Amino acid sequence: MKLNNFRLTVFLIIAIVIVINLLADHFYFRLDFTEDHQYTLSAATKDILRNLKEPVTVKAYFSKDLPAPYLKTRSDFQEMLIEYGRISGNMLAYEFINPNDDEQKETDAMQNGIQPLMINVREKDQMTQQKAYMGAILNIGDNK
Repeated sequence: MKLNNFRLTVFLIIAIVIVINLLADHFYFRLDFTEDHQYTLSAATKDILRNLKEPVTVKAYFSKDLPAPYLKTRSDFQEMLIEYGRISGNMLAYEFINPNDDEQKETDAMQNGIQPLMINVREKDQMTQQKAYMGAILNIGDNK
């Protein structure tokens, strides 16, 4: 009898987790506890995103393996794009490209106006410089 109760409990917990995940996928919300509400979108931004007539494509040129402060910028930008995509009804698509992967991607980034930054990286009591890319191109129809 105890084994059946245990199985039922495990089954119910798994079912509840699945239902919560399904609901979370349809009813996304974000709580912003920052003092200056830096993660809260304005009503005007939400209106623009909801009323997009044409799809918007974002090509984000970000280097991988960036130091912590720069990595947070990449993460914040990606989270913002995810939220924009949801609010726009999937009218906004994005792609992250690492220009450090190959020379062609680096050339594409620079031709699109994304210039590399030289950032100081401390590794094992040594200071080195690393070429990093952090920028994005938005495409709406024929406009860039």
